[in-house]
Amino acid sequence: MTEPKVTYDLRVVRFDSLAIVAETNQLMAEEDIDDMTGYAATTEDAGAKLTNAGGGGTTGLVAIAARLLHPRNIVITQVYGAITAGNVRVCGIGMSGLPTSELFALGTSTATLTGNVPFVRVNEVHVWGVTGSITTSDTFGIGTGAKLGLPMGSDCTLVDVIKEKHNFVDYAVTPANINRTYGTYTPTEAPGADHEIEIWYTVKRTLTW
Repeated sequence: MTEPKVTYDLRVVRFDSLAIVAETNQLMAEEDIDDMTGYAATTEDAGAKLTNAGGGGTTGLVAIAARLLHPRNIVITQVYGAITAGNVRVCGIGMSGLPTSELFALGTSTATLTGNVPFVRVNEVHVWGVTGSITTSDTFGIGTGAKLGLPMGSDCTLVDVIKEKHNFVDYAVTPANINRTYGTYTPTEAPGADHEIEIWYTVKRTLTW
């Protein structure tokens, strides 16, 4: 039996000045869950957070230009009120340039829900299946996490991260921070607003011809 042919590529990506602050609401400020679902549309206060006055509506994502400066994972910060369950799906464009999404399950307590999928762009957020007594105490906001997406094609797999540089200084690579399934790397030294980060990595592609 003939073994498949595999090619390996060495790549480098440089992220300009950025401050990675996980679990903050860069993508969507904290909103009432009932405002997003319309479950209490006849009584809730529409407020400034809704795109359609009168109760119920869509999530208030920030302007497109401010959503994602670099490919990152998504972090949802849920503040517990009285719900028992619910679903949130974030939709957008992934590292391969193709549409992607990630599903989050809302729980029954205050929690930080950390995603794995790196998004280049976030386009929509859908909320459904919310159960329990939905009040203004049930809220969540959406931010970006510390996992940086490493550019590669849809037919590529991340093999290893071999070099990490901050402001042109080498830092030790932390193997445990490499996620080969999703093609992300969490930097050993958190990037700051005063310098850039450079990552050298290898990918493999299995040839089908």
